[in-house]
Amino acid sequence: MQNRLSELTQRLRRISSEEVDVSGEYPSFLSDIIHEGQLSLGIDCISVWLFDDINHPVKLINVANTDWPAGQVPSHFQTEDEEDPLAFYPSLKYTDFPIYFSAISSGVSIAANDAEQDESTLEFNGIYLQPNGITTMLDTVIFKNGIPLGVVCCEGRGGVREWSETEVAYAEMIADCCSRRLLVKELWQLQQKLRLLAFQDALTGLKNRRYLMDFTRREISRHLRNGSTLSAVMVDLDHFKRINDKYGHDVGDVVLRQFSECCLQILRTEDCLCRLGGEEFLAVLPATKLDDAATVAERLRAAVEALVIKHGALRLQITASFGVCEVELQQPFSQSLKLADNAVYQAKRAGRNCVVVV
Repeated sequence: MQNRLSELTQRLRRISSEEVDVSGEYPSFLSDIIHEGQLSLGIDCISVWLFDDINHPVKLINVANTDWPAGQVPSHFQTEDEEDPLAFYPSLKYTDFPIYFSAISSGVSIAANDAEQDESTLEFNGIYLQPNGITTMLDTVIFKNGIPLGVVCCEGRGGVREWSETEVAYAEMIADCCSRRLLVKELWQLQQKLRLLAFQDALTGLKNRRYLMDFTRREISRHLRNGSTLSAVMVDLDHFKRINDKYGHDVGDVVLRQFSECCLQILRTEDCLCRLGGEEFLAVLPATKLDDAATVAERLRAAVEALVIKHGALRLQITASFGVCEVELQQPFSQSLKLADNAVYQAKRAGRNCVVVV
């Protein structure tokens, strides 16, 4: 038996160490682990459930299940809700199963040989066990930093089963393997956030200069290949220093944010609006000729002039100066930046609140 256990655990360890794509849904990167566990334990189903909030759990959410199509989320669970992508996944509420939740929260494995009689699982009688033919359960806790994060639930439909210490230990290893995969998922999500922050202006949410250079490099290459025109519009808010001096930087920050939102409403999805720094911005307009870019700049100018900045009882109106140029595809992008910057300078000298095309 010891040799058999060693063989099974080594196989599980190898599977859990394999590199997987954690960018997708939970079933896609937990499927191999729970299916291996199902096969090794000779049971009918294994499912993974996670607390909605590790510190103050209200419910357990079923995120992976061997009864589901291999590595997939059933279509009726899927949602496009970015704030709560697990909104339609099966779940158990703490208030409905307080005894079970307390047992899981303690971190101790539940070996319910007879699920209908065991005090930790009898709350499921009539609701889950009988309708699904479940007669025995072995639930082991998934930990994160020593705190219960969820549970791996092993279920049998073949009558009462005496779970051995060896089987409990193996099921706990399944939970540990899931824990490692979930940690990899969390690290990946953190990397995506850091990557986003690296290319995003923290105040306005717009792309920053670093992103701009990467974006324009790709766009210049693409426009050279297809022979289309790329244009740029530089924007500089008029008398912004006066606003900061008179009302304070908090109001200045509000102005920058509301100005950015105003511009985004005018620009297309494929356009790239970046904050270069301070009150200076640049919009890169793919597949746009110079005359059309000038028209866009005028629309932006009018929208900004009509914008009423609201902050508490304060109401402000602002203007901006615009410089428009066609991007020189055969030259470094810095040359086009200089052209646009010179155009803005000319707009300032012409009295501000206007568009200059070069």
